[in-house]
Amino acid sequence: MSAHILIIEDNEMSLALAEYLLRDAGYTVSSATDGGSGMRLALQNTAQLILCDLDLPVIEGPQLVQALRASGEWRKVPVLAFTAASMGQEQRQALAADFDGCIVKPLDPASFAATISQHLAPGMRVSQG
Repeated sequence: MSAHILIIEDNEMSLALAEYLLRDAGYTVSSATDGGSGMRLALQNTAQLILCDLDLPVIEGPQLVQALRASGEWRKVPVLAFTAASMGQEQRQALAADFDGCIVKPLDPASFAATISQHLAPGMRVSQG
């Protein structure tokens, strides 16, 4: 069974690349370009993982994650920060805001889908063979 991934990203190029790579790997993908739309999609859908930019219009990524985590059903869904900061303060803030990990932009196409897969339940992973 293929996992459904929700991407919340306001940078068109980063969003398009992430969507392409995940679909190519066999995942179902939906997306939003601001935190408000992302929150609505998250509450309407059954994503098995959310990839969320930190700096978003309408609702910032950390506030979005904290609001989702306040709902019991979203406590077990992995939410990864999608950030251009390769280390340091921004990643520490993401983890403190209850993100489960970080994916650094620009994406490495060779390892992106495999990194996503590591955060999914075994039954939701796409075979990488």
